[in-house]
Amino acid sequence: MTKLFTTVFIFRRPGWDDLMIVFSLVGSIVASSLVQTSADLGLGRHTAAVASEPGGTQRMVETKILQVVGYPFNIMAYSLPNAAILILIERLVGKTKTISRRFLRVVVAIQIMLALASVIIIFVQCRPTKMLWDQSAQGECWSPHVFNYTSYVVSGFTVFTDLVLAIVPIHAFWKLQLKVQEKLEITFMLGLTFLSAIFTIIKATYLDTFNDRTDPLYNVVTLIIWGLIEQNIVIMAASVPTLRPLLRLIKDKHPMRSAVGYIKSGSGTDPKHNASISEIPLGNVQQKTEQGSEPSLETHSSSEELNGRRATPPFE
Repeated sequence: MTKLFTTVFIFRRPGWDDLMIVFSLVGSIVASSLVQTSADLGLGRHTAAVASEPGGTQRMVETKILQVVGYPFNIMAYSLPNAAILILIERLVGKTKTISRRFLRVVVAIQIMLALASVIIIFVQCRPTKMLWDQSAQGECWSPHVFNYTSYVVSGFTVFTDLVLAIVPIHAFWKLQLKVQEKLEITFMLGLTFLSAIFTIIKATYLDTFNDRTDPLYNVVTLIIWGLIEQNIVIMAASVPTLRPLLRLIKDKHPMRSAVGYIKSGSGTDPKHNASISEIPLGNVQQKTEQGSEPSLETHSSSEELNGRRATPPFE
């Protein structure tokens, strides 16, 4: 929320990365709300205890429905932040078409497509679909291994995506002429995706409990908890890098005056252009590049681009 407040109300220049974060927050809030409602219905208690109570069977069905409905929102909450990170990286390094840039785009695109595939599978694995939450329904379901294996693939590639989105830009920024302290700060902020990768791995060890039928209300709780943690960690990881300019302004003697001054001067030749928070400089960057060399993600970044003078308009 701090990122969005800074971008929209202070710098008044939202970008596509901010839109991705908004959708992620909506997904996270919806998923968390459905979990809270499920807890009121009996989630977290032993299934036999809930079933023995008046209306317990109906509450069990409602709880499972909420789990199924909440799954797409959880997927949205932890998938879109990676797209936001990719957009942020591209805003910082410019718009050259390089192997590194294409590689990052392909990785994020595959991760999102795999996540979408897992959502589709969960709704088509049973005919009729109500067999997912009503054990008394008659019909056919795929083997639980189909969903489990798909989830493992999605989680594994999500971990890979998190690592790539951290390693590639960190490697690029370490080639710039920055102070060691600034490099460490940038490494910390961009490296938060390592943390989300760790939580994704932990969550993956409990994926088989989603279709548990022995004690579904109780056994699935650990998976849900780690899923909620994962989605919020990755949202924070995508938001933190753009907060560094705000922190630098806060340290200034006149933060708001500096912010206004920067907005007015950060457009370069276009006086009407207000720099996005994602386009605020990460530092006074100067880089030695050889003339005539092929531009790349590692060598294209310049002080002008990182200072927003050649930044692209929002939502372009």
